[in-house]
Amino acid sequence: MRIKNILLIGLIVSSLVSQDQYRSVRQAQDDWGDYTKFQKHELLSFCDFLINEGFHERALLSLFQYLYRYPGDSLETAVYYYIAQSYEYSENYDLAELYYTRTQEMSDSTDMVFRASEYRKMYLLLEAGEYDQIFEKTKLSEDPYYLTFRGYAYFYKLQWIEARQSFLAAEEQFDHPYYSKRLAAMFKAIDASANVPLRNKWLSLAASFVPGGGHAYLEQWESAGGMLVSMMLISSMISNATLTQSGKLSFDQSKQSVVPLSSGIKTENDVFTTQRGYNYPGSIKLSTKNAKILIPPAMIGVGLYIGGIWKTWIDVDEANRARVERFVGNVTYKIAIDIFLDYPEPELINQ
Repeated sequence: MRIKNILLIGLIVSSLVSQDQYRSVRQAQDDWGDYTKFQKHELLSFCDFLINEGFHERALLSLFQYLYRYPGDSLETAVYYYIAQSYEYSENYDLAELYYTRTQEMSDSTDMVFRASEYRKMYLLLEAGEYDQIFEKTKLSEDPYYLTFRGYAYFYKLQWIEARQSFLAAEEQFDHPYYSKRLAAMFKAIDASANVPLRNKWLSLAASFVPGGGHAYLEQWESAGGMLVSMMLISSMISNATLTQSGKLSFDQSKQSVVPLSSGIKTENDVFTTQRGYNYPGSIKLSTKNAKILIPPAMIGVGLYIGGIWKTWIDVDEANRARVERFVGNVTYKIAIDIFLDYPEPELINQ
């Protein structure tokens, strides 16, 4: 009896297991669909994490993997946008521009992702110093972000009036205290840049009368040091322009006639004559000044000196511009255009 009960229970369990194995096709499709949705969400979350944490090269691999796994997906355009951005942050600007353009080709000009791609391309132009292209693209534009790019481009070109006008137009279009506060810092930066103390040409000329002084006045330290060292070497050559010979005496055949074997050393009769009882010295040192030796270093020294004065005079404008550009660079490092670039961007994960 006990054996029969055991067999009956086993039959029931076997029946239940077999029913679970033979589910419908629809149920299997639903289960697989849930699994693939989970995989897709996990991959997107991983891409989003890598992008936010700055692992741009690793993000590229995951983003391309997403395109391969889910071709034609609804998020394909957004994925291309972040591929372009990852290339940009990896400093591969050519590929960044290529994929921003591809993103725009896949979207409508009124779409948010299209405009975001255009702003990023404008940023690349600004970083590359292509200011004229920015002026052309933003001409007659009322877009506040375009006007901000235009203002920065003029600021980098040291065109203060145009920069102020562009920032004023951007402030009007933004029409919000948040942006007005940040643009106020740029207006102060324009005033400070326009009043950077500049070097005076006449003072630079006066300073250049001291070897290397003019270059030092213009803060061209390498040129100043090179000029000073060169003039010291030439001065040393001129001050030591003496021919000398020392050592044992040499005789020409007869010891009755002594001829020093050095050019430029002469006596009245081109020979040294002896007197009875005179003892020749065991060694002798001969020296003479030769004015011809002074000519080459003197000419080089005069040329360097006059050239240094002339270069200092013509370098004043360039040195002043470099001085202002350094100041502008420090300003834009502290007030980077990034603080204005808060335009909407596509999302990989819907919050």
